[in-house]
Amino acid sequence: MTSTANEPNYLQALCQNDSRLIREIYQCHAPSIQRWVLDNNGSSDDARDLFQDGLIAIYDRYCGTEFTLTSSFGALLFSICRRKWFDRLQQKSRESGVRLAEEKRYTDEEGLGAEPDAALEEQRKQETLGQTYGLLSEQCQQLLNLLSQGLSGEEIALQLGMSNANAVYQSKHRCVGRLRQLFEEKLRN
Repeated sequence: MTSTANEPNYLQALCQNDSRLIREIYQCHAPSIQRWVLDNNGSSDDARDLFQDGLIAIYDRYCGTEFTLTSSFGALLFSICRRKWFDRLQQKSRESGVRLAEEKRYTDEEGLGAEPDAALEEQRKQETLGQTYGLLSEQCQQLLNLLSQGLSGEEIALQLGMSNANAVYQSKHRCVGRLRQLFEEKLRN
């Protein structure tokens, strides 16, 4: 792994969990990702999540491999975040289109609308989500509860005995993925 001439080897720092350089990655690159997301129909929360997902994608894809970075780390990170953001926007657009078509179909049937069915379906989903949440490990449940309370990554790391905020967000990514997987499996059954 090599870096461009004018910046530290952020890729190696990420792979080795070098907290000083990881903080530097956040300071150098998070503001530009946030500006870009805000300019492209997103929020600050979306930008933070996207930035984390981008770092995790780089970690998952390139750490542990013999990869030579030929461009800047920032360019790689921005490219990954941009692709992920466009995928999210496209997914939201598809979901919105399906939702509107289903609403129209149910509204047209018998003039009753979809309210009773939608309410029952929403209740079923909420119950399923509660059951699914209970299947997560205790640490995942604690982590997600603390995140929902609005605590910072550093505060959560301190409370749960994790090494740093980066470890918190990596765990969040895994826990949310596991919750989503369990939830979808329960809905199918």
